[in-house]
Amino acid sequence: MLGGLLVAGPDESSAQTTGSPWQVTARGDSVQFDTLSVRLRSGERVAVRGTLRVPEWRRGTSARRVTLRWLRFSGSVGTSGPDAPPIVFLAGGPGDAGTRAISTMPVALLDFLLVAGDLIAFDQRATGTSIPLLVCAPSAAVSPDLRLTRAQRDSLSLSAAHTCLAQLQASGVQRAGYSTGESVEDLESLRIAIGVPSVSLYGGSYGTHLGLAYMQAYPKRTARAVLAGVEGPDDTFKRPSRIDAVFADISQVASRDPRFAGRRPLLEVFDSLRTQLAATTPVVTVGSSEIRLDAFDLQRFVTDALGEQRTIVTLPSQLYAMAEGKLELLAPTAMRLRAARPLNAMNLLVNCASGASAARWAAIDADIRTARLGDAMDFPANVQCRTDELRSARAAGSTRSKAVPVPVLFISGTWDGRTPVANVEELLATFTFGRHLVVPFQSHGLMGDPDVVEASLRFLRGDHVAGARLIRTAPAFRQ
Repeated sequence: MLGGLLVAGPDESSAQTTGSPWQVTARGDSVQFDTLSVRLRSGERVAVRGTLRVPEWRRGTSARRVTLRWLRFSGSVGTSGPDAPPIVFLAGGPGDAGTRAISTMPVALLDFLLVAGDLIAFDQRATGTSIPLLVCAPSAAVSPDLRLTRAQRDSLSLSAAHTCLAQLQASGVQRAGYSTGESVEDLESLRIAIGVPSVSLYGGSYGTHLGLAYMQAYPKRTARAVLAGVEGPDDTFKRPSRIDAVFADISQVASRDPRFAGRRPLLEVFDSLRTQLAATTPVVTVGSSEIRLDAFDLQRFVTDALGEQRTIVTLPSQLYAMAEGKLELLAPTAMRLRAARPLNAMNLLVNCASGASAARWAAIDADIRTARLGDAMDFPANVQCRTDELRSARAAGSTRSKAVPVPVLFISGTWDGRTPVANVEELLATFTFGRHLVVPFQSHGLMGDPDVVEASLRFLRGDHVAGARLIRTAPAFRQ
């Protein structure tokens, strides 16, 4: 621990002791390669590991460097040509690790990707096996039975961010080095280090935000891209009205389900629960703990559930159960929001650096006044990133994109409140060769959907994939 900063992972010296000799790239970065066996769901597989040292902040004056790592898996023999560009997998978050995601990736999805070419699982700076990892020490836990006002929640989140920033400064971290712009240059440094003229991109969630920025900066170095759950240049912070619209659609579909015949509409149930919790802040007992609940816990419970189809299909039953008195279902959410947890500084810094345009903040603020789910999905980053310490200084028009001549397959789920269909609709005009595949009733975690996997493979191999809205039946809701 350095100044309260938890720096995880192997140290710099261990990165120098094995593998090929260090080489200097055309960019002046240092790179080393070694071979190792990696355990995946499908079993052991040999990969080439790349280790790259780049400046922490390329526009800064410090000589401080960070270490980036990736794993490169060879494509299936005989299925992709020798000149096929490698596919770089860009994980989400920001803060998720590409190598970790690959290790847990469904076998069928990984096999499909390797048919299209070599696959590179890239650990973006301050993620996974890259060095350093920026994780600030936990702040104090909040007593589970304490009544919390919104002002108190804001104050606690701001205090945690302020303390974390002080820890970063004490450790010598250059905060400006942790941004999507720096990660774009990291990706270009990776391409140069492996000596290929172009790469294909395969990303989800924040990985699409990074991929879009890379294509804007280096369109001639991008062969093609598949982006699922798309976060555009000005989509880091979500529009509450769009999240509410997804919740309303789920509620409408649930109203046609025989399981809920004769029940009050789900939105009415939610509204009643929110009013009740705001007025009474009841205490529930779980084991030996007494936990106080409020309306924000309910809003966060719902926005968390909207992340995946498997949690969406249980949401109506859970809300009806709460209306019948089973408020203890909210206890895990309330406890998690009050727990002492390390703060992922990489996530905070990158999100705040992306920020939002003035027009976007104005639209968000207008939405919040009437939104059922409030700002629960983005909290606390939406509060922390609007302080003077972390506010992004975005020039007027900085979110406007120039035309990008890269073939891109965009994929959206109609039940995705985090990265809704509208995000892609606002981007398509910028992409001359863009296609949009819309998957009804899918949410944010849709990369493993069989139709999505098949379309992604065909597109990455250069086959024509038309933009379309798939035909799907609504999933069955369950307890």
